[in-house]
Amino acid sequence: MPSQRRWRQRLLGSLQGQLQLATYLVVFAGFTGASTAGLWVGQRNLIHNETQALRSSASSIQACLRANQSADANADRSHDLDNLRQELLVHSSHRTQMWIEQPNGRLILPESNHLSISNTAIQAAMQHNPGRIQGLQKQISVGETRYLSELVDQLSSGGRLWILQEVGANQQALGNYLQLMILTWGSCLAITLLAVSWLVRRIVKPLEQLNATTSQVTADTLTTAQLQLSAGPIEVVQLSQTYNDLLGRLALSWGQQRQFVSAVSHELRTPLTIVQGYIHRTIKRGDNLSSDQVHGLQTAKDESIRMQRLMDDLLDLSRGDSGQLAIACEPVRLADQLEQVADMARHTLQSPLHLELPDDPQQRDVIVQADPARLRQVLLDLIENADKYSPEDRPILLRLQHDGNNAAIEVIDQGIGIPEDELDTVFERFQRGSNAPVKTGSGLGLSLVKLLVVGMGGSIEVRSRLNEGSCFTVRLSQ
Repeated sequence: MPSQRRWRQRLLGSLQGQLQLATYLVVFAGFTGASTAGLWVGQRNLIHNETQALRSSASSIQACLRANQSADANADRSHDLDNLRQELLVHSSHRTQMWIEQPNGRLILPESNHLSISNTAIQAAMQHNPGRIQGLQKQISVGETRYLSELVDQLSSGGRLWILQEVGANQQALGNYLQLMILTWGSCLAITLLAVSWLVRRIVKPLEQLNATTSQVTADTLTTAQLQLSAGPIEVVQLSQTYNDLLGRLALSWGQQRQFVSAVSHELRTPLTIVQGYIHRTIKRGDNLSSDQVHGLQTAKDESIRMQRLMDDLLDLSRGDSGQLAIACEPVRLADQLEQVADMARHTLQSPLHLELPDDPQQRDVIVQADPARLRQVLLDLIENADKYSPEDRPILLRLQHDGNNAAIEVIDQGIGIPEDELDTVFERFQRGSNAPVKTGSGLGLSLVKLLVVGMGGSIEVRSRLNEGSCFTVRLSQ
């Protein structure tokens, strides 16, 4: 059943499938209609030609009878009968026979050894027209042979002129022609359908290129993801040009946005630093301030610090987009970095933080290539993120492990977790979990973490289960 749905989706759900199906149906209907019409016309022409041959022979006999009026009146005369039989023989053949039925029921037949139509067929022809209706044509079968019979004329003497023709051979020829037509029709149809499939694929190929190029477009490839079409339908070429123009406008807009974010972030850092300095000095020297005033100033200081961190994150992301993010990798002993990060984080966390290092001294002394300051920034952001979404009584685990040629640092919490269908987008900008509290985070922290980790030549991944917690793993090369 799934395979049938996939087949139906491929045939009816795509432009190529719809074009092929529509063309197949039109071609099939056209071939069938043309072949059917041709066979019908051929059969009608065959019957018409047979009838015309019969009419011509009958006319000749009738002319002979009119020229010799005594043929029927004196039918017992030997000379006249011989002439009549001779005339009937002239217009009879291996497949056609003519005879005269006299009023008394006697038959005047052509006499020849080469005539193959039997008396049985002659009697059957007359039996199929018991009312002796002139001009009535009947198809009869005698054994395996088919005949076409007709009472041609009612003579003035009371006699009747009959004609009988074998049509089985013609019908066999028509059947052979039909088989040949079916074979030819099927071959031409198959060739046509193959040609149609090739043409449809060629027409749709630029759209497939457009789709493939579009799927690879990112903020970094806007200026290079141009679609180059050397040939194709006019509409598709116009679509590709419109697509390239759109990419150009997006690249320009994205560049201006980067410049704006970078400029704003840089310009706001100095005022925020000044504001933080004045607030800090005011709190430190404000002996005459009330507790509410001190609390308000402390809140303002915390918010200014949070805003400054947001500005720093935006500035780092902007530099990363423009390729100007400075990351200086050097040999770093991870255990020392983790101990330093744990000491720094414990002063600001609400949840307890546990540091777990390997018992093996060789693994504990593992050295990796990293930027010490950026690595501490990454780990502090991950720990702060874990603390933000964890209950106060649930501990956070910072663990160092050895993973083959890489060193793995894990930040494990027991918080609310991340929905499974959102794990693939957790490192994208401005993405926040649907189960996250309303006023937590800007959605930039994890995207900056991934930017820094990748910049140090490492990788990061996440495992999570709802209401059980999350585990972020940072891997760095030794």
